[in-house]
Amino acid sequence: MTQKTYAQRFERMLRDFRDQYFRNYKDEKLPDAIFDKALPKYSISFCTTCMNRFFHLKKTFLNNVENNKNYPNVEFVLLNYNSQDELHDWATKNLPPYIERGLVNYYHTTEPKSFHASKAKNLAHKVAKGEILCNLDGDNFTGKDFAFYINHRMQLNGIDSLLQFKKAPYWGTEGRVVLAKKYFIELGGYDEALEPTGHEDHDLMDRGKALGLRYENIQIENFLHYLSNTTVEKAVNVSEKEVNFYDLESKNRKQSKENIEKNILKANLSGWGETPLYKNFGKETLVY
Repeated sequence: MTQKTYAQRFERMLRDFRDQYFRNYKDEKLPDAIFDKALPKYSISFCTTCMNRFFHLKKTFLNNVENNKNYPNVEFVLLNYNSQDELHDWATKNLPPYIERGLVNYYHTTEPKSFHASKAKNLAHKVAKGEILCNLDGDNFTGKDFAFYINHRMQLNGIDSLLQFKKAPYWGTEGRVVLAKKYFIELGGYDEALEPTGHEDHDLMDRGKALGLRYENIQIENFLHYLSNTTVEKAVNVSEKEVNFYDLESKNRKQSKENIEKNILKANLSGWGETPLYKNFGKETLVY
């Protein structure tokens, strides 16, 4: 192990300890109205992708499933984007009981050699069955009964709602975007023409706002817990050479602004989410 690698692992250990035990979150009692049995229930899918970030996912994913399993018709989509760590072995051992109960669907591709956030997220959102989609980064914790809360807001505000869960200084949940699947498809998903990472979530939201979706920023801290990333980790898997996340983000921010100014609101006109996938440890791939 090189001195640089040791330093990065030590920083990861310190960050995880801080993130889980020293953040001063002000969690609150959720309103009883979200559990009203008379309230209609949308089907909801949480969409998570992973490439070589199992060190986060092993702490978050099943915690999130357990915290939302009581919501009727909830689905957790986990997309293994050719992760070269322990993810697939872990999934093989731990996910079958959740798959059998209809709580989890696990998809796996062996094709990508590097990570592309828009392409990975599009695959996860495309295969999702829910009427409502929530992007859930692998380093995020949903919090208890998050699905009930999402349903309540969508029922209250309308299916054309666009929800984002973020609050300073908890920047790690900025990608927690919720919208109806029909509008996700209308927008063409995440823009695959962007650089591999940075600003893709904001681009989707900005196009959604321009389309007429009603944006709401929700700041309930119960739902804002996450494990932070080092600067290196933010872009480590997107290229064989070292790249700076903030350079990529800046390029994407500029391109997104130009597209929206030209009223280009639908991305990927030639198609998206077409990588063949294995589902739930099956032996054949399908394009969804």
